[in-house]
Amino acid sequence: MLKNSFARAVALLAAALVLAVVSNGFASRQRRLMLPGYYPNALRVPPPERAAPPPSLAPQASTAPVVTTAAPVVTATQAPAVIPTATTAAAAPPAVREPATATTAAASPARTATATAAPTVTPPAAADVLSRFTPHPDRSYVEISGGDAAALHAKGVMFLDARRTSVFEEGHIAGARSFSVWESDIDEKVNGLFNERSDPSDQNLPIVIYCSGGACEDSHMLAEKLWGIQFNNLYVYKDGFPDWQKRGGAVRTGGQP
Repeated sequence: MLKNSFARAVALLAAALVLAVVSNGFASRQRRLMLPGYYPNALRVPPPERAAPPPSLAPQASTAPVVTTAAPVVTATQAPAVIPTATTAAAAPPAVREPATATTAAASPARTATATAAPTVTPPAAADVLSRFTPHPDRSYVEISGGDAAALHAKGVMFLDARRTSVFEEGHIAGARSFSVWESDIDEKVNGLFNERSDPSDQNLPIVIYCSGGACEDSHMLAEKLWGIQFNNLYVYKDGFPDWQKRGGAVRTGGQP
């Protein structure tokens, strides 16, 4: 009698567990329970997109003033070089030569003034830069290059460091927060970030995640975890902290951002 009761209890518990797992699998992303330590598709990196990457945000048209300033310099040096020759002075009346050089000399400062005023290019507004980084709820993350990472960092976008805390303290991108996916407090940090940005409009703000670059997958794993709780505008800095150092980006040490 006791054995039958025990077998029934085990069968009921097993059936309840199976039903719970099945119902959690069919639940929506908002109501699904994320199991501790579970990172779907953590080791699977999607193939690189064939589409051309977004244009680099490095300042352009820096060579324009070189072309414009070269013209007045050539005309100013060539005009006096013809006048001192004796044969030329005898062949043509000086009244024709002198006004020409005078007008050229008078015109040169005007050209120089306009050439120096041309390089003033107004930098793009923050809205223009951030308009290229829109939410993508159908994808957990989008990989970006160092140029885009630097542009987003300049606009005050949140950066998350997925490496271990000890490595973070040795050096990290200035302003980045430590969110190591391998440490026990990662769920607490993720929940705290969700409470900090619980409004949907805040969850659509871009977030850049990085690690050590190369074969490091920590940033991709953290992006998968954040995407599972409604963060829909995540970017993985694929070359990571080593590339940031090569570019001369701002770096800090210690445990604070």
